[in-house]
Amino acid sequence: MMQIREIVLYSWTGKRRRLPLRLNAVNIITGDSATGKTALTDIIDYCLGSGTCDVPRGKITETVAWYALLLQVNEFQVFVARQAPEEGAQSSQRVFVKQGASVGVPDYAELTPTTNADGLISLLSRLLSFPDTGNAELQGLPNYSVTLRHAAFFLYQQQDEIISRQRLFHRQGEPFVSNSIRETLPFFLGAITAEDVRVARRINRLKKRIRDTTREVADLEAAADRGGTRARQLLAEAASAGMTTANASGEDPSNVDALAELRAILALRQNASGRSTETDSAQLGDADNARQGLLQERDLIRRRSKQAQSSLESIATLLNDRRNFEREAAEQRSRLAFVQLIPEAGIDECPLCGSHVGGQQEEIDELREHFSSLSRIPQALPSESPRLKALADTLKQEIEECQQAVRSNSAQLEAIERASERDRNLALQENVQAAVVGRIDFYLEGVGGDERLRLLKQELESLRVQLEAAENEVDSDLIRDRTLSILSRLNQLMTNWSSQLPIEHSSNPLRFDIKKLQIILDTPSGPLAMPQIGSGQSWVAYHVLVHMALHEWFAEHNRPVPGFVFFDQPSQVGFPADSEYRDNDSVSGDRNTIAETFRFIIDAAGRAAKPYQIIIAEHADFDEQWFQDCVREKWRNGKALIPQDW
Repeated sequence: MMQIREIVLYSWTGKRRRLPLRLNAVNIITGDSATGKTALTDIIDYCLGSGTCDVPRGKITETVAWYALLLQVNEFQVFVARQAPEEGAQSSQRVFVKQGASVGVPDYAELTPTTNADGLISLLSRLLSFPDTGNAELQGLPNYSVTLRHAAFFLYQQQDEIISRQRLFHRQGEPFVSNSIRETLPFFLGAITAEDVRVARRINRLKKRIRDTTREVADLEAAADRGGTRARQLLAEAASAGMTTANASGEDPSNVDALAELRAILALRQNASGRSTETDSAQLGDADNARQGLLQERDLIRRRSKQAQSSLESIATLLNDRRNFEREAAEQRSRLAFVQLIPEAGIDECPLCGSHVGGQQEEIDELREHFSSLSRIPQALPSESPRLKALADTLKQEIEECQQAVRSNSAQLEAIERASERDRNLALQENVQAAVVGRIDFYLEGVGGDERLRLLKQELESLRVQLEAAENEVDSDLIRDRTLSILSRLNQLMTNWSSQLPIEHSSNPLRFDIKKLQIILDTPSGPLAMPQIGSGQSWVAYHVLVHMALHEWFAEHNRPVPGFVFFDQPSQVGFPADSEYRDNDSVSGDRNTIAETFRFIIDAAGRAAKPYQIIIAEHADFDEQWFQDCVREKWRNGKALIPQDW
């Protein structure tokens, strides 16, 4: 059982505000309005893992740095502190937890995060011995993990909830909460036991195994081929793919053992597949390397040929220019050949006509010298021509060799391409063969698996027997019957209690309807639901009755629900929140009615077979000793939840 020893607040300056409470007792905090009483439920819920911090904005949120609880969980103490949300945030994931036989209240400096909100919920749920109900797949049992957060619906009656005639439980009006209460309450009451949860999870595992086994049996039965027709079809496919020469479709199929042939094909294929893959990879790599080498070689040959061709063209141009020069020189010589007919120097007569030619000797000498130089040119030139011709012949031979090398290179490349084409064809055939092998393998897994099929059918039958037995152990009808039985006992308890409270129709049987989550009165004129019953004090009384009856049951039967319930201002119907009063200021009927309600709460809690904790935040402050014995603090005359020096 979990109860609260202290509510603790830490200021930003490190100061502590401690509110001690008594275990297994009624604890009343009485005080004026706006002193922080209503915030206590939000503080407690935030420290127990709430998704948001709903503490009213104001002095509390401005001054408090950490909210904390000192919890008593069975024989251990657990101190839980959760940091206040940062500006603009709805909550904080920074949580400090300390456990031990006696941990006390740490100093502010010790508050360093040790877990987050989910870790806190998981820890407290584990300490309360929550079983894992997730994926139980049993009608009447939640198929999600029930945690401490689901128990919170039964822990608080806030100021606006305790007077509601429409809703009985905390946050009941929020989306999905009503369904969650209906689904989890049978578990919290004990109608669903831990053994039920274990059986439900075993049922879930059995159903999964049955589904898997049924699927495997169906696959094996589909693959069965006792007539051999499928085997012969597969053998024909293997022959078409070039994997065997056996023919299972001849005139006498009985001469061929199709099953043996298929097994032989599969065995050969499996043995050769590894080597074949390695060889093919190596061959593909070698072919690619050879192709790249030949392409590089062809580029080199073509560059050599181009260079030789360029040199040969240069030599041809040079020789052509030489021949043109020689031809021009020979023509000039023939034009000047007449100079040989002119007599040597000293002769003034023309050799042709005999006339006098005096005074032209210098020009005649120049012509004679020019003719002589032209005559010397042929003797100077021929010595270079054979060497150029030899070089040209060498270049021509090199060009021819390059052309021959290119032809050889192209032939090798074509050979490689032809080999690659063969490889591609082989790869295509390999894919076809692989597909056939896959079908053969699947077929052989089923054929010859009669023994496995027999064993699987036996296992399936055994699983179905186990499932039927498990479902007989726990089912939705049994859970419903248990729930109704428990509620019947609680209804009797609440009916007996109602006669002790100043409420209407107290002489009529009272019952809790789990489907409607409402109190129903069975009157002589018919059933009356709580919305049909007048008087705010009656609505408050019904809320108190239901929650006290539930917690008495939870405590007596060690259910995994925190052992406290918080009532916020049950007197507000008789004393509005803004009224100023003291016990000696009023002797009205409202005062007596409220006093009777408090006396009932204190007496009924004291008579519980196994006590639990009740916390009440209240305006009223009665002078009777039975009331004052339960008062833990009075927040009046400047005293409040937040000290003035904060």
